[in-house]
Amino acid sequence: MKNTNGDKLVQPLNGLKVIDCTLALAGPYASLILADLGADVIKIENPSQADMRNIGSEPVGANKKEYDTPYKGENGKFLIVNRNKRGLALNLKSEEGKKIFLKLVDSADILVQNFRPGVMDRLGFGWDDLHKRNPKLIYCSISGFGEGSPYAKLGGLDLIAQGMSGLMTLTGLPDLEEPIKVGTPVTDMGTGMYGVIGILAALRHRDISGKGQHIEATLLDTPISWLTWRAAEYWESGDIPEPQASGTGGYRAFKCSDGKWVNVAINMGRLFERGAKVLGLEHLVNDERFNTDRARTKNQKLISEYFSKEFIKKTSEEWIEIMQEIGVPVGPINTISDILDEDPHTKAREMVVEVDHPRIGKMKTLGVPMKFSETPGKVKTAAPLLGQHTREILEELDIDEKEHKKLLEEGTIYYD
Repeated sequence: MKNTNGDKLVQPLNGLKVIDCTLALAGPYASLILADLGADVIKIENPSQADMRNIGSEPVGANKKEYDTPYKGENGKFLIVNRNKRGLALNLKSEEGKKIFLKLVDSADILVQNFRPGVMDRLGFGWDDLHKRNPKLIYCSISGFGEGSPYAKLGGLDLIAQGMSGLMTLTGLPDLEEPIKVGTPVTDMGTGMYGVIGILAALRHRDISGKGQHIEATLLDTPISWLTWRAAEYWESGDIPEPQASGTGGYRAFKCSDGKWVNVAINMGRLFERGAKVLGLEHLVNDERFNTDRARTKNQKLISEYFSKEFIKKTSEEWIEIMQEIGVPVGPINTISDILDEDPHTKAREMVVEVDHPRIGKMKTLGVPMKFSETPGKVKTAAPLLGQHTREILEELDIDEKEHKKLLEEGTIYYD
């Protein structure tokens, strides 16, 4: 989508200051979206806990030194969700660190935190305390279970939420004993998205009322809200939904003669008629077992059996071309390298971009998925080094160079 503002970069959230007190994925993903849309996101990190940056990092191979890797010792998972942010290394447990943090709060619009419940309250930075200090502040808490839950004090992680929500009973194969989780941390990222939706709604309310508010988004509420059709099926029939495999009936993946699989949607009305015909199964169209949507739903396993025998007769490329010609939705099962390195959609939509990192140099990161005609999101900077922007942020708070050195010696702050 073309930006009609010419060379001037005007972004939706320009002028908003966000304090990022987050770890791992769910919280950083929320503040990442805000940063991509132009907010000034200040990521707070403890000067003495640089190892927290390595959460989820992959071990370096036995024959490699960490600086031989593409990321030169930096954690790729940290880099991917902390771009476009400024870094402030600040000890929130020290008295001077708390004073600096509260100065930040005074001019902040939004705070995002996903520490375990009670941590921010013990530091004196809970919702009640900060709301009194800055009534316009929008305070977003991301946690496993949230206030009022009997599980509120338990640790929440993506895997745990996928299991507790029922999501893992819907993923995988019906005859597979082991539960299967989704292959990327969907509840973390979905909760971050819900947090952002809440923040944007709260900003709108603040525009009208002048008041900030507290928002909660949780790892368990998120996948429960996604049950949608499976919940409707359960409430309608009383039957507990089975694992969905790649899909059901004619709405699923089929294996082709080249060993590759394709996804197709030969499941409703005219799509079923067109698909059945090119598969050489015209007789199924008027068969009373398959001639209505309700009948096809009842006989999904039989449809899969018929279709599987036909798809195996041609290559995936042949079937993709055939289905596209007759208007049946179809697509390949890509590997990560297929979609990131080769797919023309990824290139055309700028979903992989390059950015300069102060230690790594040029590095790849994911692009901004929302496209705006007037106020585009943009990847402008790489994730910060520990304390990379500490000095400039302190200067913005009118803390002079002499005080910087004192704070540095005390361990209250850190910068290179």
